[in-house]
Amino acid sequence: MTRDGLPGAAFGAAAVFLGAGVEGGAWPTGWAALVCALACGAVGATLLATRRGRAAAPEARDAVPEALGKTDAKPVRPGRSSLVAAALVWVLALLAGGVWALAAGDDDADGTRADARPTAKPAASRHPRPAVAWTVPPAGQKYDEGVGSWGLGSAVAQGRIDGLFAYDGADGSVRWSVPAPAREALCAMSQDAEEGVGLIAYGRHEKPCATLLAVRTSDGKVLWKRALGGKGLAGDERPLAVGGATAVSAEDGAVRARSAGTGRQRWEHELGKDCAALAVDADAGRTLLVEQCGERARLLALDTRTGAREWARDLPVESKATAAVVSLSPVVLAVDEADARGTHAFLGFDNEGAPTVTVPLSGPEGVLAAPVGDGDSRRPVVRDGLLVTLAEAEELVPDVVVAYSLKDGRKAWSYRAENQTMTLAAEPDGRVAVLENHDKGRILLLDRVTGRVDARIEPDTAEGVALSIHPELVPVTGGHVVLNQILMQAEPAAFALR
Repeated sequence: MTRDGLPGAAFGAAAVFLGAGVEGGAWPTGWAALVCALACGAVGATLLATRRGRAAAPEARDAVPEALGKTDAKPVRPGRSSLVAAALVWVLALLAGGVWALAAGDDDADGTRADARPTAKPAASRHPRPAVAWTVPPAGQKYDEGVGSWGLGSAVAQGRIDGLFAYDGADGSVRWSVPAPAREALCAMSQDAEEGVGLIAYGRHEKPCATLLAVRTSDGKVLWKRALGGKGLAGDERPLAVGGATAVSAEDGAVRARSAGTGRQRWEHELGKDCAALAVDADAGRTLLVEQCGERARLLALDTRTGAREWARDLPVESKATAAVVSLSPVVLAVDEADARGTHAFLGFDNEGAPTVTVPLSGPEGVLAAPVGDGDSRRPVVRDGLLVTLAEAEELVPDVVVAYSLKDGRKAWSYRAENQTMTLAAEPDGRVAVLENHDKGRILLLDRVTGRVDARIEPDTAEGVALSIHPELVPVTGGHVVLNQILMQAEPAAFALR
């Protein structure tokens, strides 16, 4: 190629690469790059040769090699060499195009790519939409209500009216079950299982919830069973807890602690006359008990191993109330009084029982969700000095996630969801998971410090998966399980998103 043709060819090659990078977001490779470069190089060379030929034509007709003294010499044509160069480039481009076509045909025939190097993929391919890994068919009749769940790492246990069922987190198969006896229903279960043991209870129709069982979570074996006297488990909440190796239950007239492994009683805290246990929770070191006597209520801290009283604190209550232990460490209660002007708040306490913070259940952020009052089972997340819960800001359903500092009660952050927010869960990595009633149901993962959305997880099915009015969200290994705890319109009992 001559000096005259080189600039045009170089310009053409540069143009195709620049255009491909801007338009397609990726550089052409292999035969595609070669054909594009040669074709545009040929175009550039042709244009340059044509321009030079036209510019030089008048001078060429008059030019005579006067130094030689010849009058019959042919005129010089300066654009001819550029045209020859352009023609050569065109030939090379056509040959390369033919080879490319043959190679592409071979690739299509055997289903392989000529260029196997990784290329940029669309965002949907890099981050595929999570799939509904499995579903469990509806169980029971319309309006049947479950009583709770346990996250077991690679599995989840669901307390249904017909018994306790553990689903494998990978495929939804039933690892084990503890079916309810004939004509009995599951009526209570501990909020959590500890050291591989959880508590459940059964009762007959319109009879006390009075049969207590300890279940080993690895295989569903019933470790022991006790028939409770009197009215069985106390109150509508029927509080049960496992703290370390101790099983704690609020029963008729007393709170009793038993060995989680054998059922042997360890201690008993008698309730006074006209007193009732409103809430109980425990860890290995401390048991928290909220008891109400008449119109007065107090919070007691007991040693889980011995039952010895550590401290007691009167609560700001002057009428009948409901209460729940939201967190054992730090100590956080939810209290809701019958008196409209009474206490309706989250209450925080230090390790000695001194009040630290009050977060009203109704305020600038709306009505906060709390496991007290009219059977609201949605529990807040307490982590790293924050209380995170749902709020009804403008609608009759919660649509905001809000976090409060447990140091001073001030709002730390809030997140307004696009749709109804159903429930919360604490992620193993510290984030807060929010189950949102999107068209197909989806999960939002929020940063616990800022409240910003880190990730969205939604089903890949066209029709989505139905949510009932009281679903629970349980993180499991590699994904999440959603449990529909009230059967409304034949929703699945459970389903998993991965």
